[in-house]
Amino acid sequence: MLFYIILASVLQSVVSFSGILFLFMNTERFRKYTHYFVSFSVGTFLAVVFFDIIPEAVHESSLEKALPWVLVGFLFCFLLSRFIHWYHCHEEENGACLPDQKMASGYMVLAGDVTHNFIDGIAIALAFMADFNLGVITTTAILLHEFPQEASDFFVMIHSGFTAGKALFFNFLISLSALVGAIMTYFLAGGLDNIIGPALGIVAGNFLYIAASDLIPERNLRHRSGAASTTIQFSLILLGILLIYFVTTLISE
Repeated sequence: MLFYIILASVLQSVVSFSGILFLFMNTERFRKYTHYFVSFSVGTFLAVVFFDIIPEAVHESSLEKALPWVLVGFLFCFLLSRFIHWYHCHEEENGACLPDQKMASGYMVLAGDVTHNFIDGIAIALAFMADFNLGVITTTAILLHEFPQEASDFFVMIHSGFTAGKALFFNFLISLSALVGAIMTYFLAGGLDNIIGPALGIVAGNFLYIAASDLIPERNLRHRSGAASTTIQFSLILLGILLIYFVTTLISE
């Protein structure tokens, strides 16, 4: 059984390379259209939070216990972003250090993915330990769900200033936390059950902060005004939401 748990977790980590599919485009052309992908990513982040992570956190604990952890995750990410902004400040204006806002978004994505992938590993291990068929179904569902999410993470990191190689490397490195979570769960059995709900709440707060406090304000600041531009931006956000919604609905059925 441990073999199948490890195999499923490794497959989940390999999905982190989904962004490589978009590297066949010309680099300059890719960067030119990255802001469209970021708008799409806003939709996927919001949809994952409200259609998947929060409902699962409530299922693992309760509404009263899960929502405070969402707030904790949001506030924690605010403090983390302040630290990242301070750490990565690159020039001074009137003696004040100017933060690299775009780079911070990329690091925030990685911070959230550590916990998210760790929990995926826990889910995979628990499913296989309960029933082999359930493990296969759970792994398939996670892979279907992770593909658009990992692609979105890649877009955000590229937009944040990461090179394509670094974005792929760090995304894969972080995704290995799924393997760590799976192996820990296999050997610790039910000892991690009580932390899944709070951990999911923290992940939800993290992703909500990224979308609401980093990506959307940055879109509003840099995107051209006008009905056509706004329509394209809003349509891409809706497309990201609809994709996650249909994947989540498919999984639940």
